[in-house]
Amino acid sequence: MTFEKNYDVAVIGGGPAGVAAAIAAGRMGVKTVLIEPNPFLGGAGTASMVGPWMTNYHQDTQVIRGVFQDIVDELVKHEGSTGTLKCPYDEPGNTQGTGGHITPFDGEILKYVLNKMVIEAGVDLLLNTYVDTVTSNNGKIESVSIKTKSSRSTLEAKVFIDCTGDGDIAVQAGAEFEFGRKQDGLSQPVTTMFRMSYVDIDRFIEYTDKNRNEFVWLTYPVLPDNLPDYFADKMVAVTGFNDLVAKGQQSGELNLGRERITIFSDFKKGDVLFNATRLNKVNALNNNELIQASLDLKEQVMSLTKFARKYLPGFEKAVLSGASSHVGVRETRRIIGDYVLTQEDVLRGRKFDDGIAKGCFPVDIHSPTDKKNVWVELDDAYDIPYRCLLPVGLENTLIAGRCISATHEALASARVQSHSMAQGQAAGVAAALSAQQGVTTREVSVRELQSYLRQQDAIVAGDLEVSR
Repeated sequence: MTFEKNYDVAVIGGGPAGVAAAIAAGRMGVKTVLIEPNPFLGGAGTASMVGPWMTNYHQDTQVIRGVFQDIVDELVKHEGSTGTLKCPYDEPGNTQGTGGHITPFDGEILKYVLNKMVIEAGVDLLLNTYVDTVTSNNGKIESVSIKTKSSRSTLEAKVFIDCTGDGDIAVQAGAEFEFGRKQDGLSQPVTTMFRMSYVDIDRFIEYTDKNRNEFVWLTYPVLPDNLPDYFADKMVAVTGFNDLVAKGQQSGELNLGRERITIFSDFKKGDVLFNATRLNKVNALNNNELIQASLDLKEQVMSLTKFARKYLPGFEKAVLSGASSHVGVRETRRIIGDYVLTQEDVLRGRKFDDGIAKGCFPVDIHSPTDKKNVWVELDDAYDIPYRCLLPVGLENTLIAGRCISATHEALASARVQSHSMAQGQAAGVAAALSAQQGVTTREVSVRELQSYLRQQDAIVAGDLEVSR
């Protein structure tokens, strides 16, 4: 893979938001580069094993499509996903833990699919590449210095999209930001996801069905017909075992940062994914703290693996078959944009004329101080305004992903990967229009932006209201 020194659009960060941004910009026909420090794309979904993807539906209405759906369809084609699954609950209106729909995926196949789609969009892909410094002047990024194991160079672009998750590029260019919640500056805890294989999933599912009172929430995702024979014929998503966890923690047999265990069985029969470890009061911008968090969370992984094999039905012969290589980070910097998305916007399903993406995941706040979390359902899907992608004071820079302009509470919804892809797609199209027309990112016509997003099959402001 070769690259040039001048681009129309430079996307920094190859996680969900960055991949969508690069694909969207590339499809607009502008010269685009995607820069990622890992040797693979996917970010939270691959490096941090965060899965399944949480909902792209509000109730039974799909509100996120576009590049996200293209990726899902490509995964299905390569037997890397079942597609999106409905998650029914006994209590109407309750979608705890999933938002009502999930999209399971194979992380290794996802790496292949993302590479393929980025290249097919005409994007230059720079893996194993770090942005070292940012050169800016009068609110405009002029260039970034990049380095690899074998080289250093400078890269210029007309428009830059910060999809680093931490807002690294925007902050180096002078953007203002907030960190953590207002009352104490604490951010959501970090987690290491892990997978166990050779689980007797039929036995485990039978146990959950007969002992529903043990669980905070429980759902059996609805699988489509005509799946390959070696796919699972039933799945479960569940959180609970609180009493068992409490006893294990009190006896010292279980080292775990949560009061319960959350499990998603996979579409590969016998595999389950755990979202159960937790560490509070970690500043994920501090490398020393991240190192210690990685070590501490791996201790929790090993403890829970042994505990599950001993106490969870169907896990007697299960083995640890994977753990995330990167700590899963829910929140660091939130860049201050022209508009700050609020909790009220999210909960009430607020609509905006400059809505360039939809959000539908409930507010899910993992407590920064204890082992609990807050889950609040939404009244309706909400709009994410274009202004949330525009850092105050910067004229050729856009942001997408978990560093967008939102409060601590609003980000607890907008941060999930399906939503990050929708934001990234909007940022990619906006950046392409800015570069093509020679205007600043603020001067891009929102109506034109929305029109091009619709042409890429995205859902934007007003679309659902018209269809209803």
